[in-house]
Amino acid sequence: MTHVLNWFELPSTDFDRAIDFYSIVLERDIEVHSPEDDDPAGRAGMFDTEDGEVGGMIVEADEYTTESGDTIGYHPMDDGLMIYLTVDGDLDDVVARVESNGGETLIPKEPIPEMGGNYAVITDSEGNRVGLVSED
Repeated sequence: MTHVLNWFELPSTDFDRAIDFYSIVLERDIEVHSPEDDDPAGRAGMFDTEDGEVGGMIVEADEYTTESGDTIGYHPMDDGLMIYLTVDGDLDDVVARVESNGGETLIPKEPIPEMGGNYAVITDSEGNRVGLVSED
């Protein structure tokens, strides 16, 4: 069965801070890609994924314009759509790193009823509300 989620993009107001936040809090490698035309804006931080995992990135740009000229904006938000990122290891350890790296814990570790595992909800260093899920 295919995943319902295919890709995600997290907006940032301070790209380097966002890269530091996620790489430290999640203890994951994030590969930074820069645009080819030496434009300082528009870098992308790609989350390192394994085969079969849903991928995503941290976005530096305020907006994206398609080849056809359509434009969408990128602005951090703490309400509306929320994604949940998978955490390897103990969720308590991950949540403990959130505030010391510029984020806020909105919902501390809670069990997921009838499904197993645990979740927490945070605001990242950029103001995005993000869920975290672990088996522990």
